[in-house]
Amino acid sequence: MEVLTLLGLLAVLWTVYSVWTWWREKEMLPRLVEKSVLITGCDTGFGNLLARRLDQLGLRVFAGCLTEAGVAELRQACSERLQPIQMDVSSSDSVRQAFLVVKDSVESKGLWGLVNNAGIFGPIGSVEWPSIADYQAVLDVNLLGMIDVTKTFLPLLKKSPGRVVNVSSVGGRLSAPCTTPYAVSKYGVEGFSDALRRGIRCFGISVHIIEPEKFSTSIVQEDNIRKSLHRTWDSLSSETKEEYGQDYMDELLKGFNDGRYKDPAIVAMAMEHALCAACPRSRYEVDWGARWVAIPLTYLPTDLEDFVMRLLLPWMTPVPAACR
Repeated sequence: MEVLTLLGLLAVLWTVYSVWTWWREKEMLPRLVEKSVLITGCDTGFGNLLARRLDQLGLRVFAGCLTEAGVAELRQACSERLQPIQMDVSSSDSVRQAFLVVKDSVESKGLWGLVNNAGIFGPIGSVEWPSIADYQAVLDVNLLGMIDVTKTFLPLLKKSPGRVVNVSSVGGRLSAPCTTPYAVSKYGVEGFSDALRRGIRCFGISVHIIEPEKFSTSIVQEDNIRKSLHRTWDSLSSETKEEYGQDYMDELLKGFNDGRYKDPAIVAMAMEHALCAACPRSRYEVDWGARWVAIPLTYLPTDLEDFVMRLLLPWMTPVPAACR
């Protein structure tokens, strides 16, 4: 009877806490039209959606785009408040040029928000397939570029003081051997974001981590996944190809192209909340798969976690031909 009473009390406390949190997170900041935000990676995907949403809310948006086409598309689609900037986060010179543009525009008001969204998926395949150059290319954008952008724009954020929103991934908490360079970069994003949050809190700047799972963006389109996998496969030696076999590739493709990708607008809404809510979360585990499946898996003992992954997600760890 005492156990049931305790469980009932815990259920009541959890319900009260959940309702209080929901109510608290509903409040939005006043005078959003006075705030300026820089978003990287706005050509497509999450960044493009967020830039449009914030522009509609009246914020001043600096949208960093890698390509001229991305700049032109946003300039045509959005209001004059939104200022597209051609920006390559893997180039320090490009980041510095973008900083000078934003600094001249915001002047003494500073920058309210920095959204580090730019990212690439990188090569797909077994953990031993990608080259060191492959790892370097992914890290240059997903991690080192994020660090460079953050360090460069911190002086403007201190003037507000503002918020930093870093787009990580479920892959930064639960590593799959078929996307190792991506996972390594996102684990780095998690570590950098945690250290940044604790280190600059005293300046009044808050840091918020976005952790999406499988969402439909250009980097996971079927054609792009297929091309990436075949490009990596073609670079392998004949001995490695024979060791893994064609079935290994087919199993990976089947898993990536299973059609279970979700609407990326959900992620853009989480990023918007991190920027505009009066009481934002420090970490956003976006959608139920991340919150109730992937992240809880990381709390299990390591061997049990590996077993459950093989059981629930066999396509992530297909068996090479030589090991069958």
